[in-house]
Amino acid sequence: MERLRSFLFFFVLFLGFFFYFTSQNPHNHADATKNHMDHGDVEIPQGYEVPNVNIFVTEDYSGTWLLKVQLDHFIFAPDKVGMNQPSYNEGHAHLYINGEKINRLYGEYYHLGSLQEGKNEIKVTLHSNNHGALVYQGKPIQSSMIVEVSA
Repeated sequence: MERLRSFLFFFVLFLGFFFYFTSQNPHNHADATKNHMDHGDVEIPQGYEVPNVNIFVTEDYSGTWLLKVQLDHFIFAPDKVGMNQPSYNEGHAHLYINGEKINRLYGEYYHLGSLQEGKNEIKVTLHSNNHGALVYQGKPIQSSMIVEVSA
């Protein structure tokens, strides 16, 4: 009976640690995606130039991939990220690969590394300094493309 109690004690202790540490994992993408969606949208008001973003993805000589972000009426402002006031023509971008947020962008180039075989959707969205997604007339300001990787 004592063995059973010891086993149950350690088993319950193990489960407690397991659930605690898996819920605290900062790489839990379901939680990360939810937290990044909480910032809402920032509508570009009349009187401001509407930003535009275009992306280009090319394979380099080593077989990895490079993203180039081309912007109009928008500048990266990494020193202002987190401000409470919305910004309309400056901020940062978010990079998504196949629907998963990969990173924030603060510059024109980003090394994507290797992409999985098959079709990969690369998407970049523009964001205000207050982290809100920039939209104009209800449409997100973003650019995406499909990159097909063969073996």
